[in-house]
Amino acid sequence: MSLISELKRRKVFRVAGAYAVVGWLVIEVAATIAPQLNFPEWVPRLITFVILLGFPVALVTAWMLEVTPEGVKMDAAGTGSKRIYVIAAVFAALALGWYIRDLRHAPQASPDDARSIAVLPFVNMSADPEQEYFSEGIAEELLNRLAQYPDLKVAARTSAFQFKGKNLDIGEIGRRLKVTHVLEGSVRKGGSTLRITAQLIDSRTGYHMWSESYDRDAADVLRVQDEIAGAIAKALESRLGGKAVASAPALKVSPEAYDDYLQGRAFVAKRRVENLDKAIAAFDRAIALEPGYSAAYSGRGFAHLLRPMWNAPDFQSALASARDSADRALQFDPDNAEAYMVRGTAEAFGRDAASARIDLDRAQTLAPGSVDVINMTGDVDMYFGALGEAERLKRRAMALDPLAFVHPMNLSDVLYAQGRYQEAIAAAKQSISLGARDTGLDRLVNASLRAGRAGQARDAVEQVCAMIGATSWTCETDRIVSLAAAGQRKQAKALLDELAGDFRDGKRPADTYVPAVLAAYYVEISDFTGAAAWQRKALDGGSWFPTFALVNAPGGAKLPEEMSADPEWLAVWNDPRMQDVMTVYRRNLVAWRASRR
Repeated sequence: MSLISELKRRKVFRVAGAYAVVGWLVIEVAATIAPQLNFPEWVPRLITFVILLGFPVALVTAWMLEVTPEGVKMDAAGTGSKRIYVIAAVFAALALGWYIRDLRHAPQASPDDARSIAVLPFVNMSADPEQEYFSEGIAEELLNRLAQYPDLKVAARTSAFQFKGKNLDIGEIGRRLKVTHVLEGSVRKGGSTLRITAQLIDSRTGYHMWSESYDRDAADVLRVQDEIAGAIAKALESRLGGKAVASAPALKVSPEAYDDYLQGRAFVAKRRVENLDKAIAAFDRAIALEPGYSAAYSGRGFAHLLRPMWNAPDFQSALASARDSADRALQFDPDNAEAYMVRGTAEAFGRDAASARIDLDRAQTLAPGSVDVINMTGDVDMYFGALGEAERLKRRAMALDPLAFVHPMNLSDVLYAQGRYQEAIAAAKQSISLGARDTGLDRLVNASLRAGRAGQARDAVEQVCAMIGATSWTCETDRIVSLAAAGQRKQAKALLDELAGDFRDGKRPADTYVPAVLAAYYVEISDFTGAAAWQRKALDGGSWFPTFALVNAPGGAKLPEEMSADPEWLAVWNDPRMQDVMTVYRRNLVAWRASRR
């Protein structure tokens, strides 16, 4: 009897087929649900290996055993036994080889990964649940202090604080945040007394590297934070090598002022205009109690800087307040990194590119691990044409803040500006998976249209409109770009003209960034007269990013003359008020293009 006939008789082919189908289904299910259940990355890989290794076992078992009316029996040896064993051995060797190779190519911890830490929100042990902001504020301030160590990777607040109230293993938290050390603790505040406990844990082993309790007067809270940060730095220094940076002496502020300051920080973290207004009020109370409180001034400046980004209409006054607060902060502390970041960003929005570069570079030097500094600098770099540096900073922000949707969303913007639309789509989808909602879907719409994936764009538009309403700004503008991409420019222009007319006539809230964005949408329909008119409004009234229409040009960021020879269009970019910005933008964009060749 031939080997093929014997295999058929022993039902080996049938067993192999059934095993392959079931095994494939198990692998697919494991790969799909493992991330949702927060399983370690090696779990799907191990399941695949076990299934592959089980395949030759199933073949040999089917060959050797036979199902009879009397039960399962050993089949009499026939021709081809040696060959079937050799085939099974080959399959087993291939499975083992794949697994070993996969392990070798799996991401390995680098020496830099060992110098990484996450600070979890400290537990409020006080009798008053309203003191939650205080215990979280202590943890955030420790995080900010640790971020000033140049050789230490510190997970950002947005990601680390997502684990508040979740009963997860420290090892799992470390894996999800991609850090090897975790700091956790608790705060008990009662009257004028304060008790802070903190412990540093190796997330790979679960072992405690350091722990301490501090019983202090509430007025000593800043000094305690310095002690904790210094102790952690020394613990890591002895374990990993390197040298900790000496911190400045702790500032003496009243407990009441510090309490207001922490309230302000808690509101800034929540963003949105109503919370930013509460943050400003809290910082003002702290400053009233402590007129030399630099951190309160810079926090106030940051809140003012963020307001127009959340649709507050007072761009010019917000910008002036942000600058003034940053200047005051630097009077009292010349090394306040946040103040340099706020002032540098405000200078960029005010079209002073040279001063912005100096201040933002200084902020990065003082706080190399600050995600806020990295993120804001990356935004400025993108709109000043430094697309390579913007991408590097956005990826750095993602590494430090892996669970925040804003960074892959912003990376999608940078990749879009570079004309890398497939990668922009992937980044937009990642932001959506992390909770970006309509803002992430908006990126997905635009990148999909540029990539020629009309069906995906159409689905995303429908999701946006269902989520936030058919008359919302994002829904209508997504429909405009979809119509333009489909060649229906007349319909797109009619819808855009109506939308622009509503803003011009005051029928819609006049969000301060709208003129620059509207200019970009007129570019989409190749109406450069309309684009020039709205770009002129952006220039006259101020705009967060005056080069928005250039950076978001079809095919990737462009120079004005590459987009159109329309004299009105070129004139607005040659306006003397744009000279500094356009000199820097042109130089950066040309240099980036040269680096890509």
